[in-house]
Amino acid sequence: MAEEPYNPSSIGNPSVLARRNWFQTQLVIFIGKHTPKCREMVRILSQSMDQPLPLSMRIKKRIHYLICCWCQRYEEQLRYIRDTARQFPEHANEVSGPPLNEEAKERMKQKLAEQAR
Repeated sequence: MAEEPYNPSSIGNPSVLARRNWFQTQLVIFIGKHTPKCREMVRILSQSMDQPLPLSMRIKKRIHYLICCWCQRYEEQLRYIRDTARQFPEHANEVSGPPLNEEAKERMKQKLAEQAR
């Protein structure tokens, strides 16, 4: 499959370097060609939740954020979901649903706590 040319459209893009003049447009095109595309960023951001990214990828991610606010928002949402899920073991007793015996609750809390580490 042929690679799509980078489209620096500024329609609805409040990013720092959204297309405003010729120089900024050229800069956005340059950054777009040398950083991962948004589809790749989704995969990279998901992987970064499991393991640390190499320095070069972290730099490319930050540069990509200069032209794409949506990927940055996606990362913020992933972090929010992860942080919220990590807090769940603390509130496991407050969840409504079919009653579990105390032994099952303790096993679930231990497994969730192990995975959060």
